[in-house]
Amino acid sequence: MQASARAGASRIALAAVLVVVVAIAGVAAYVALAPSGRSTSTRASSTSSTLATPLSVTVTADPASPLISPGETQDYSSIQVAAVGSGLSGTLTVRAFAPSGLSVVLNDTSVTLSGGPQSIPVVLKASPGISPGNYTVTVETSSGAAARNGTFHILVVPLLVIMQDLAFHPNDTSVARGTTVTWLNLDSTIGCCDPGYHTVSFTSGANATSPVLKRFGSWSYTLGVDGVVDYYCTIHPYMKGQLTVTG
Repeated sequence: MQASARAGASRIALAAVLVVVVAIAGVAAYVALAPSGRSTSTRASSTSSTLATPLSVTVTADPASPLISPGETQDYSSIQVAAVGSGLSGTLTVRAFAPSGLSVVLNDTSVTLSGGPQSIPVVLKASPGISPGNYTVTVETSSGAAARNGTFHILVVPLLVIMQDLAFHPNDTSVARGTTVTWLNLDSTIGCCDPGYHTVSFTSGANATSPVLKRFGSWSYTLGVDGVVDYYCTIHPYMKGQLTVTG
């Protein structure tokens, strides 16, 4: 009878061991299979995140630092807007904020994101009472997300003479003694072989000659003696100008 009891206990113990072994094998199989699915999903998500490029917007001025003098209006400059990123679509709203005494009027107030780098013509205005100096303009671009800002500088000079269309503008004006006059070349290629470069060379009242000025090149000279100052372009001698300097 004791032998029969021991045989029964052995069978119970063996059954328990088999249950434990089967349970452990099942857990091991689950652990071996389950992480593989989760790992694949994580890697795919990571790859997708890496490929997505956030929108980046660059704003610059052309020329980099436009010139203007008090009381004048100039429209020779532009704002260049370039956007890069994945899935570019829609438009960017563009706004400009200038300091008191300056006005920056944009010809367009939006650009197409998918159109590549784009140029917006700009009209600059300076009030008659603004002081010469360097002023910062803020350009804001937005596309339904957070706005992105860029800046450029406008240089206000006491007197600006534009060289354009093979002429000086103005070509005859009066200035106070001690005034710094700045000449700015806005000409580009003229005809087939003339790049539109200019110079400023005094023939009376002062003795100086500028370097060769390419497009957007400028040169300044301070007039310290009363009298009439005549000048011309050595490359295009028919381009002539005159300044009357008074105390």
